[in-house]
Amino acid sequence: MSFNEQLLALQQQYREKLPDILSQIRGLADSLVAEQQSTADLEALAEHLHKIAGSAGTFGLSALSTQAALLDQRLEAVLAAEPGSDWYQGECRLLKTELYDLERFTAPDQLPGARPVLSGQLATGAGLAAEVWLLEDDELLGSSLLAHLEAFNFKARLFTSLAQMTEAFAQQQPEVLVLDVMLGTEGRSVDFLQHTGLLKDARSRVIFISAKDDFRARLQAASLGAEGFFIKPLDVPKLVTRVEQVLTRLHAPVERVLIVDDDKLLARYYQELLRGAGMHAEILQEPERIIEVLEQKYPDIVLMDLQMPGISGQNLAAVVRQYEQWVGLPIVYLSAEHDPHQQLKALNQGADDFLTKPVDDAHLITAVKSRVVRSRQLLELMTKDSLTGLLKHATIKDSINREWAIAKRKGDTFCVSMLDIDHFKQVNDRFGHGTGDEVIASVATLLRQRLRATDILGRYGGEEFAVLMGSCDVAAAKAVLEDFRKRFQDLQFTSEDTSFSVTISIGLAEYRPDMDVDAETLLVNADKALYEAKKAGRNRLAVYGA
Repeated sequence: MSFNEQLLALQQQYREKLPDILSQIRGLADSLVAEQQSTADLEALAEHLHKIAGSAGTFGLSALSTQAALLDQRLEAVLAAEPGSDWYQGECRLLKTELYDLERFTAPDQLPGARPVLSGQLATGAGLAAEVWLLEDDELLGSSLLAHLEAFNFKARLFTSLAQMTEAFAQQQPEVLVLDVMLGTEGRSVDFLQHTGLLKDARSRVIFISAKDDFRARLQAASLGAEGFFIKPLDVPKLVTRVEQVLTRLHAPVERVLIVDDDKLLARYYQELLRGAGMHAEILQEPERIIEVLEQKYPDIVLMDLQMPGISGQNLAAVVRQYEQWVGLPIVYLSAEHDPHQQLKALNQGADDFLTKPVDDAHLITAVKSRVVRSRQLLELMTKDSLTGLLKHATIKDSINREWAIAKRKGDTFCVSMLDIDHFKQVNDRFGHGTGDEVIASVATLLRQRLRATDILGRYGGEEFAVLMGSCDVAAAKAVLEDFRKRFQDLQFTSEDTSFSVTISIGLAEYRPDMDVDAETLLVNADKALYEAKKAGRNRLAVYGA
């Protein structure tokens, strides 16, 4: 059975079992007006409502999902109130009526507002191929999420009970856990996880999903080190993107540290200490070369002595901040200066922190790592497109300019490619902009999966993308991009019961040391090749000058 058929079959299974669920809800609703209310029945009713709130929208029943969520909130208010009041009795009667009327909200979503689902199968071994485990007691919803994760080449595994996953977890730990915080038989919050010890000393990163946006649950998830908290009905592409972001951080390049200190021995000590902690550390003892070295090494953080012969650290930091590209670079002073007024004065001139020498080894390592993590997160927010997670227009252009300068100096070859989704306006017009966003996001996801880890990807604007392939000639670039193009055309999108595919056109331009072209001209050449691909019938790759 194909991926698309799996999803449609799961959707159909959900709709087939829905009448029985609604019948059970009607039976439990009678407890609201019974002379002796059954606590067990009311809790079972609440469990049904929050499960429908989370799953119905995923299976194309958004109205039912929304109504169930509203009724669940009102039922919680009733359960928390004092029985016997006129409001209590009136609300119970009204809730019973509305619960009996839930069937009115079971009409499937209509286009163009339907939420599409992306399908398609990537080759085994491509991309990250990371291990992701899913804990979800709603088997149909879990199977749907499992299929999506597998479609993007994650090694996904579904568990429908905490006990089942705990047993497997004792033998093996995945890189990422996706956990439902409201398992029906094991608690209505993340409390149950805090008491199992499952996540204690776990290496796995955790993402929580929930049927309700509950602050207490979010707080508990944060205490367990959550990397994300997603509300049902799930936006699956965003969940997949978050999983990718977590894995990217797990496999991020080592922290690059530049140490600016005239004390050679101390600088070497810091260098060895940081290298021992898994970082890459360089020493600069000619402060006047700092901009040159920044452009060559591109560090994540600078550790700077405050007092050096002939130059002060605070003035050097101020010089660094004069360059736009280094405004956000973390600078941490290392100094024996203990006067807090002098420290504050120094901080006011361009630095982010002040560590007083002698600095405890563990303190220095932790300070550097935490600063780099936060800096990378902020840099990602500033430079990356929110929908795709790819570099923004200006940033990808800067990357191409930088690669051109390096290639020119070293005599290297590289390629630039422009990609454009074919007939994208028709997708928006027929299925809505939400579907269009899904298609755009799928291009980004597949690019990350199929291209080389060293390639730089950007969203150039709208449905257009740019790719920079360093140390790569046109033949190698063409092979990689052709593979991507063919795989993209094989993806199937489903919006309600309508399946469709989309194609993409690609223009490719090469830079060689013997060519008299600058970075801007190279981009223009790639765009001209893209035009030729469109002109020749679309869904093809054209090489500039070929």
